[in-house]
Amino acid sequence: MQPAENSSSTNLSSQSWGSQDRPKLLSILFLVVVWLLTQAAGLFSPPLLDDVDSIHVEAAKEMAMRHDYVTLYVDGIRYLDKPPLPYWLGAIGVHLFGAHDWAIRLALSVSVLVLSLFLYSMGRRWYGERAGFFAACAIATSIGPYIYTRFFIPDVIVGLWMAISADLALRMVQDTDEGRQARPSHVIGFALSCTAAVLSKGLIGIVFPVGMLLIFLFLTGRLKNLFRMRLLLGIVAFLITALPWHILADIQNKASGQSRGWFWFYFINEQVNRYLNTRIPRDYNKVPLVTFYVLLVVWVMPWGIYLAGILRDWLKERKPLREGGPGLMLTIWTILIVGFFTFSTRQEYYTIPAVPALALLAGAYLARKQNGKDVWVRRSTWALFAVGVLVAVVCGYLAIVAKTPQPGVDLFTVLDQHPQDYTLSFGHFFDFTTSAFGYFHAPLIGMSVSMFVTTGLALFFRLRGKGFASVMALTLGMCGVIACIHSGLATFYPIMGSKQLATVIQEHWQPEAKVVLDGEYSNGSSINFYLNQPVYMLNGRVNNLWYGSLYADAPHRFEDDASFLALWQGAPRIFFVTHNKQRTQLWVRQHGGTVLTEYGGKYVVENH
Repeated sequence: MQPAENSSSTNLSSQSWGSQDRPKLLSILFLVVVWLLTQAAGLFSPPLLDDVDSIHVEAAKEMAMRHDYVTLYVDGIRYLDKPPLPYWLGAIGVHLFGAHDWAIRLALSVSVLVLSLFLYSMGRRWYGERAGFFAACAIATSIGPYIYTRFFIPDVIVGLWMAISADLALRMVQDTDEGRQARPSHVIGFALSCTAAVLSKGLIGIVFPVGMLLIFLFLTGRLKNLFRMRLLLGIVAFLITALPWHILADIQNKASGQSRGWFWFYFINEQVNRYLNTRIPRDYNKVPLVTFYVLLVVWVMPWGIYLAGILRDWLKERKPLREGGPGLMLTIWTILIVGFFTFSTRQEYYTIPAVPALALLAGAYLARKQNGKDVWVRRSTWALFAVGVLVAVVCGYLAIVAKTPQPGVDLFTVLDQHPQDYTLSFGHFFDFTTSAFGYFHAPLIGMSVSMFVTTGLALFFRLRGKGFASVMALTLGMCGVIACIHSGLATFYPIMGSKQLATVIQEHWQPEAKVVLDGEYSNGSSINFYLNQPVYMLNGRVNNLWYGSLYADAPHRFEDDASFLALWQGAPRIFFVTHNKQRTQLWVRQHGGTVLTEYGGKYVVENH
């Protein structure tokens, strides 16, 4: 059943919620095709990025190789920063398909498909089939979920657990509104989704779902419903499933050497101190607050343009809070995540788990307005077209004025370096210069055409009252936009990854050889994965591997100036990976060696 054009009913026990619309096979097939168009190419290219991407993928690979599913290791050193669930999923890919980058990335790509299909089911349940379908299209083609599945971080997976938690919370409220106990399956399912979130992202995995439910009950005057939600059953189910890994992790990683053990680092330092911005080491930056808020809308674009109309409808209806329905739950979900990180450390992607809530709100809004003459939805589509024209003009201009690079000239040579920004996930993009855009002619032209045509068709159909066709134009057009983004990322890869260096080193590899990175592990972490050999670091005992190296059984991976010079002058073949042309030239002049290759501003120097 489809809600009426201006339906404002918000009572969970009313017939306008809990739609009985059946899923449509054609809708599901369409969503699978969109997933393939947006995610398939990214499984295989570009290769792994240095830093967080290859570090996390390496952790999943070593988990599978070591058959240790409790303690994470990177380069043979304990990596105690993260909970295990994303790495379990990556390790499954290794066991099924081998230790390939795409096999581990598959976990993130599949999570996007599962999230898309779940939002279709959830939206269909609470708002009707068309709303669920639109919400699924929105999450599958939004900018944020696509960008933040290009490297291995769990935030989209956390968004899935949040969606499941919100759906089950609404079902439990609906059960108790009707004067009965919440169904055991709903209670246990909610507890298991909390466990999955905790094992994906830490303590916020319990804070967000439970906080969302409690705030909803408080605002709608339903706190007494808690007594019919089988609290003891939920708590027991959560503890039985969440505690075992935490207990085993503490047992396996007691204080040793100079370390203070797993508990202090994982709970106190990595979660409490990170929230308070006192974590050590401080290997991260903090996004300005206004930028943090704006990026939430950007991550759900192009569908985020309709949030103004959603807010306008919300304020216009002025419904009492105690009649709050699914829309209130989705709003709380969003505000809770954004508000939590407002007072904490902030990275650009911390709001990604809130994007599914906004996708559902957008899907429901567009479904209500698809056949009407609503002024706000038209204004929003006009605004989207204006954004599309602006992006098309800028991209087209850059493609025209940027000079075609000379053959053999590396992209790195025309970038400005801003290392102070590299602790942000998009820090390298501050390096762009006008000359650099000459390397991106094809993606820029494709983006210009795609944005103009996509937003133009969406407006064309919207003005003719064809809301469904407008949404389909946006969905399919965004597949083209995402293809252009993928092409641009592949072109930019040499700046952010080191697979080519690993390939050259492999060609010259000999038994007893060693790879030494100049500085910390993240300067060339993808070499570790692709070479399938341990890497050593010169004066790099900082950040990612610092704490694990404090354990008494940690392997030797760190060299100082004296020990490295002895290695360099010894018999084994040494491959020294540096990131500075002047330092490379000075090293060769002072200590000898041969520059084997240069790639993306990185150099490999061989001692023999």
